[in-house]
Amino acid sequence: MKTLPSVSTSYKGLCQMAMAPIRQKVLMAGIELEVFDRLDGFHSAADVANAMGAHPGNTEKLLNALATIGLVEKQNGSYRNLPEAAEFLTTESPTYVGGLLRLMQGMCLDSLKDLPERVKHGPLPPTTGEDFSSESMWAEATRASAAWATGGVGDQMAAMVSNLPEFPNFRKMLDLGGGHGMFALYFVAAHPEMTGVVLDRPAVTAVAQQSIRQYEMEDRVSVMAADYLQNDIGEGYDFVWACATLNFAFHDLDSLFEKICGALNPGGVFVAFQDGMTHEKTRPDVMLGHLGDAMRDGMDFYFAQGQIADAMLRCGFRSVRSQTVETPMGIMDLDVARK
Repeated sequence: MKTLPSVSTSYKGLCQMAMAPIRQKVLMAGIELEVFDRLDGFHSAADVANAMGAHPGNTEKLLNALATIGLVEKQNGSYRNLPEAAEFLTTESPTYVGGLLRLMQGMCLDSLKDLPERVKHGPLPPTTGEDFSSESMWAEATRASAAWATGGVGDQMAAMVSNLPEFPNFRKMLDLGGGHGMFALYFVAAHPEMTGVVLDRPAVTAVAQQSIRQYEMEDRVSVMAADYLQNDIGEGYDFVWACATLNFAFHDLDSLFEKICGALNPGGVFVAFQDGMTHEKTRPDVMLGHLGDAMRDGMDFYFAQGQIADAMLRCGFRSVRSQTVETPMGIMDLDVARK
């Protein structure tokens, strides 16, 4: 008789991976339909369907699925948001992340639709179609990505920077490639006197200006429209912050860091918050987010852990201290360089 199969492990993890897209689809349907706006208190499926102009039976099925994945609770046939959904998925919440999650879906998931083809045939040829480097596209993405800061990372980074021994003496900061400008707002709000400059391309600084006006900080934070790779970035800074932007300088890091060092006052601090790949560039899983783009374009701009710190020391900074930081979107490295 042939021996029956016997296993020493479990394929539970494989099943969870295979089923994960169902959770993603349920979540994104809830965001698209703004279901969470209807669930500030307990409401029946019929009430939610009526408010949305939707099919009652399928609305109930979606609400049940949202309860299954832990975003809403169901009691006696009625539904309401659980805390995570109430704080991050209601459109009127100042910490709403629905736009950020839609951005992630478009940039990180949709780009994987032809993954087997890209593995077999390599990157796509250059195209004259949609310009993915256009400022309007980046402005739209920037507006959605502000939720990363307002959803908790702004507070987290402000607390860490506030603990630097130099922080009380900071008077002027630069948010390099600052996009939405929210990090500059958090840093300036944590300091009684410091002013800030958000530097980015013109269409993107328009988004930062909106953030500045929204939080009534026009007297302390301004914008500078420039390309930090090509243009002057100003001078007289005590603190320069660069978050998830240095990938654009991947092949010209030394030139940029020399520029930053020259723009800082003596004793100034440069903080970079970036990816730092380990385990032969297989960890952390932040690398999965741009796998599709990397395969389609044939480019890899991820930094190995220590690469940024080495460049800082090479370009004139007297010391660097580094640490790994956990954020809601994954693990990143924080490199603190002192002039």
